[in-house]
Amino acid sequence: MATLVDMIFLGTGNSGCIPNVCCLTDPKADCSVCLSSMTPEGRKNKRRNVSVAIRFRKHDDPSGFRLRTILIDCGKTFYEGSIDLFPKYGIRELDGVILTHPHADAMLGLDDARMLTQGSTVQDKVDVYLTDETMDTLTSTFPYLVSANLATGGGDVATFKYHIFDPAQPLTILGLTFTPLPVHHGIYFTTKEPYTCHGFQFGDVTYISDTNYIPPETMAIIKRIPSRVLVLDCLRVGESHASHFGLNDALTATREINALKTYFVGFSHRMDHYELEEQLGELKNKEQLHVAPAFDGLRLNLETENRLVESSYFSDNVVIEQLE
Repeated sequence: MATLVDMIFLGTGNSGCIPNVCCLTDPKADCSVCLSSMTPEGRKNKRRNVSVAIRFRKHDDPSGFRLRTILIDCGKTFYEGSIDLFPKYGIRELDGVILTHPHADAMLGLDDARMLTQGSTVQDKVDVYLTDETMDTLTSTFPYLVSANLATGGGDVATFKYHIFDPAQPLTILGLTFTPLPVHHGIYFTTKEPYTCHGFQFGDVTYISDTNYIPPETMAIIKRIPSRVLVLDCLRVGESHASHFGLNDALTATREINALKTYFVGFSHRMDHYELEEQLGELKNKEQLHVAPAFDGLRLNLETENRLVESSYFSDNVVIEQLE
């Protein structure tokens, strides 16, 4: 058994991240989001690949033992996110990495985990949890991370222990149970069949980082347990993208799941954090819908039931929401 303590958003942007270098070098300088992301006042517009660190207490750990940490996804910006946020939030070891799917923004940062296992500096290995399909892609992308015998050069590579999970069954990591949530994330161009990504439900948190459609059977799984927190994909204003929710669809799913509070992630550079925050804030008064954009560095304290404490390392502003 385990008790959730908090969640820390390492990244909340799309695959391309924000800012977009093309916008920064554009003589027209007309992308206000990318430009503002480079200023202290607009820092919540600066976004890495979507990823979250989940911290919890394992019930049979000795008194005073460190918090356990599971990372969901380890994309292209893992290195940047880890050097920025791990020291600030006291994260040193990873007790596991769960991969939602085998796209670049979900797994290409695995190579950078060498800093944790090289010479057993921090830990001997990192446990990685993934589906068969993700394992196949990882094997062809990073063969040396599957077998060190395929390494070249100095051979200094990360050491992983892989665990293939069944998407139809819950998986338990050090006492914390994760229920896979299969969702659509676009289609295969060759067969036109849906491409499956996996969200997860753990404790009273529902986490879906990449989707353009939540099948009814998955929605039924989600609604079996009331969600205190919903983390949900929201790429852009308007309707769905080919592989992501747009704002309208994200709000539709938000209303159906009806979590105590929903946080959107996966934003493109056309989504201004501050404007979206104001727009979504109006829904709280109109229909008692608690929803907000997440941002890189946001920490949600989950230790008290029906309560969320929002904070970040770069702000003295602590938001305490008592959610009835």
